[in-house]
Amino acid sequence: MPAGLAAGRDEIAAEPARLTRASPQAGQAQRSRPLTSRRSHSPSAAADRRRPGREPDPRVEGSGVAAVRADHALVDGHYLVDVMSRLARVPTDVPLGFNTLIEPDDPKLVRYVQDFVRPELVRIGAYDLLDVPRNNLVVRLGVGRRDRALLIQNYTPAQHHNLMAEPFSGKVGNGAAYGCPEPVVFGQGVSQNKAHQAVMLAVLKMLIESGAPIEGTLYWAINNEGRSSHECSDAIVAALTPKPSFGIIQIGTGLAISLGNRGRVDVNVHVRGRAAHSSTPEEGLSAIDAANEIINRLRRLTWPDRHPVLGERHAIVYKMRFEPVAPHTLPAEAFLTVDRRLLPGDDPAAATEEVRRAIGDMRPYEVSVETGVLMWPALVDPDSEWVAALQASHERVLGAEAGTVYGRGTFDAGGPCKMGVPTVMYGATGGVWPTGADFVPISAALAEAKVLAGLILAQLA
Repeated sequence: MPAGLAAGRDEIAAEPARLTRASPQAGQAQRSRPLTSRRSHSPSAAADRRRPGREPDPRVEGSGVAAVRADHALVDGHYLVDVMSRLARVPTDVPLGFNTLIEPDDPKLVRYVQDFVRPELVRIGAYDLLDVPRNNLVVRLGVGRRDRALLIQNYTPAQHHNLMAEPFSGKVGNGAAYGCPEPVVFGQGVSQNKAHQAVMLAVLKMLIESGAPIEGTLYWAINNEGRSSHECSDAIVAALTPKPSFGIIQIGTGLAISLGNRGRVDVNVHVRGRAAHSSTPEEGLSAIDAANEIINRLRRLTWPDRHPVLGERHAIVYKMRFEPVAPHTLPAEAFLTVDRRLLPGDDPAAATEEVRRAIGDMRPYEVSVETGVLMWPALVDPDSEWVAALQASHERVLGAEAGTVYGRGTFDAGGPCKMGVPTVMYGATGGVWPTGADFVPISAALAEAKVLAGLILAQLA
């Protein structure tokens, strides 16, 4: 069944992205569900949910602009599909294996940003380009006369849909075989990043060619975060003057507005025993036995509270390896990584200490426990002016309100939020989650482009 949000930058290092839809009653969390489904791949279903008597308004009113159209007449759908297909042919995948992280300046990502995305920006006339260390690239538009700045970000590493056939075909076709009977673009990373990059390239092309007066400041960042951290976002935000007033991360949310998510700290556990031949286990201290005991002890962890919309904490081992891996040998060492979910106000150091105490005394084994990579929780006020503006633009384009959701996964929105830039997530979705075929419906990508164009014109023009 098609599902899954092309994950954020944990996650974008790398977990099934499941979001909780906001309850109509404040503070009431509903059941977790995949954000996308067969129904939500395409925006066409919104027609059935339009308010009676309301039609989509193709005009976007901005300060000093009587009426600027933000529909298909200005967003070049043919260009959007063409550039999405071209980008989908360029590999940006994270290789399968124990090391699920990728450096921002990995040669694969450098080639993608500098040899494909950057030249395309120049080709459409986006010349104000800011180089941020480690291959991050920011496009800037606007004259900065209005005290408003919007930062839109998306990412380059493709961490999911790892087992799809022909991952870099960039084919345009019909998604009926995957429960989405309409034209789509195929390719690994399309739902996670490349469709969103094509969307913003089409939006920038529209803004430049139309001469739309951007009195505020628009930033679009090509962010290479793939290490389950906020380091790239931290560097990008720190490099921007004026500081952004609001942020949007383009990622597959089924064109819903994600207002928050839990955080996460990785806790790295190293176990040292003694190797032995599997015929004489009594002569060693098998790290496999120790790892099994650690997993069982972590299952006993409980917490007295939960967040009303973000949910609960957990601590679970999500990857593990042993050394040495040799014929008929019980390994001496185990390396476990614990996913400890964080809620607003949680201290990562205290969370690591909590895992250490839960593991307890493992003698005669030696055990070390250390804090690993960290991503902060995100939570944005649903009554924010910017959230209302995004909601209004979505309704103008699709004729119905966008859903609001809260993520169970961990995403990069927490980094800018912690730096004082309220950041939500929004974007088109597709694909068979988490390892199957990746695609995005063309209609959903075009809807995303029109919504973002309308927001930019309404808030910055």
